Order: sequence, then structure tokens, then C-alpha cells
Amino acid sequence: MLIYKLFDANFHYILIGFFLEFWINYPNFLPHPVVFMGKAVNFCEKVFYVKDKNPNKLKRNGILVVLILVSVTYALFALIDKFLSESLMKWIMKIFFAYTIVATGSLLTECSKVLYLVQSDNMEKAREQLSMLVTRDTKMMEKEEIIRTTIETLSENLCDGVVAPLFYMFVGGIPLGMAYKMVSTLDSMLGYKNERYLYFGWATAKLDDIFAWLPARLTAFFIFIASFIMGFDWQKSVVIWRRDRNKTDSPNSGHPESAFAGAVGVWFGGKVRYFGKVYEKPIIGVKSEHIKEEHLQKSLNLAMGSSFVAVISMSIIEGVCRLW
Repeated sequence: MLIYKLFDANFHYILIGFFLEFWINYPNFLPHPVVFMGKAVNFCEKVFYVKDKNPNKLKRNGILVVLILVSVTYALFALIDKFLSESLMKWIMKIFFAYTIVATGSLLTECSKVLYLVQSDNMEKAREQLSMLVTRDTKMMEKEEIIRTTIETLSENLCDGVVAPLFYMFVGGIPLGMAYKMVSTLDSMLGYKNERYLYFGWATAKLDDIFAWLPARLTAFFIFIASFIMGFDWQKSVVIWRRDRNKTDSPNSGHPESAFAGAVGVWFGGKVRYFGKVYEKPIIGVKSEHIKEEHLQKSLNLAMGSSFVAVISMSIIEGVCRLW
């Protein structure tokens, strides 16, 4: 009976999918589920975006888009899970979907490309590579700002691309993991506070904040543990997290960012450019510290370690809960 309870758990296929994605990035020749999600978001935007820019209509239609896409995504994968018989094919499908939901390997790979280009003193290519990871303008960034921005996006995406997807897969299997992936895709495409999306993307941004609330705080906790295990400054990580976690406009991003900044010894914020406009972001970490290539390498190691701590911790917790 106890063996059956463990066999029925989620962590088997999640662990396999996690480590497959870590070692083998998703192949370019295969269409990724997120690509289809993006196309669905684009289609719904064309259908529901109100050209008269009435704030109430835009909010209402934005809510409709979120409800339709998230509920359909969950229902679709719940049906797939229900109608696939308990067989080897069902296990393969679950492993494949878990492989597409988590993004540890791809995140580390893309950020490593920036590090390689910086080390090669190819700043132009480094800016181009970074522009594929962030929404802010990168064309005028100097070396230190490129490194700092890469570390910042690495720390934030540790939650959005690794811990949060893992958390929702452990809680609700592939259907809930894919539903979160749709929420994250919606936020990345519509969740901007600019003229076009301020109202239309309001529901998207709020839902993403809700979904990421607990994972963001768990991410900080996993960073503390990984820092302790790997010999990073875990005590400073806790101190900076306690001091700076609520400085960001987002209720969530400050948690992994501040924990990461303290552990690695870097700082985030200051003047940044979005869509040609300069904004002043609050300082997270100790600004007097200079940021070098070594900090980015340390950050990649810490992100990897934190990801391992996250997936192993959640697997143990689920196994214990199944046996309880």
C-alpha cells in the first residue's frame, strides 16, 4: 500500500523531466507548447482588444482573455491526463510535458551565452543576447550593467521559470503546471504598464502576482539553503532579503532578487531604460560593490544549486505527504 502511494506521486515524472531539461535543452526543431500559448494570446488580443481604449471595456475584455485561456489550458491537459490509460505512453507524455514546463537548463544556457560573450569582450553580441532575455533596452549598456542585468533576470526567472512551475506541478500535476505556464506567458506578453496594456493587461498582471506569491518566497528560502550548502554568504543573503524584499513595485520579484543579491554580493536597480524611457528603480543589495564576470559565474552556480534544492525538497515533501 505504501509503495502504491509513492508510485502514484507526481515526483517521479517531474524529477525525470527536470533533469532531462537540465541536461538536454528543448530541441529547436520541435514546436514548444509555449509557442502555441503565445499564438493563442496573440489571437485573443486581436479579438478582444478594444480600439476605442475605454478603460472599463479593456479591463473587462482582459479578464475574459485570462479566464478563457487559463481555463481552456487547464481543461485540455486535464482531459489528456484523464483519457490516457495507465500505460507507458501516459508516463512518457507526463515526462515530456514536465520537460517543457520547467526551464532550468534553458535559463542557465541563455545566461551562460551572455557570460561567454562578455568574457570574449564582444559587448555588441552580449547586448543582443541579453535583449532576448529582458524587456529593458540593452543597446547603451556597458559591461558592468550587462552583467548586473543578466544576474537580475537570472534571479527573477529562477522563480518564474523554475520554482513556480515545479511548485504547481507538485500541487496539481501537469494540468496546473501548464495553467501556470499560460499565466506566465500572458504576463510576459500583456502584463506591461504602458499605454496599450495598462488596462487590457491588468487582470493578467494581477493573476501572475497571485500565482507567484508563494513560489517567490519559497525561491528565497531555497536560495538560503543552496547558499549555505555551496559556501555562499547565506547570512548576508538573509540580511539583504529582510531589508530589501519589499522595495520592488512587484509584490514578488524582490524576494528572489534580494536573497540572490546578498548571497552573490551584487546589487540591482538604479537607472534602467524601458521602451526608450528612463526609470529609477530602487536599489537592492549594496551599491558600493563592483560587479565583475566572476559574479555572473557565481550566480549561474547558485541558480543551478537553488534549482536542485527546490526539486529535491519538493520531491521529499510530496513523498512524506503521500506516506503520511
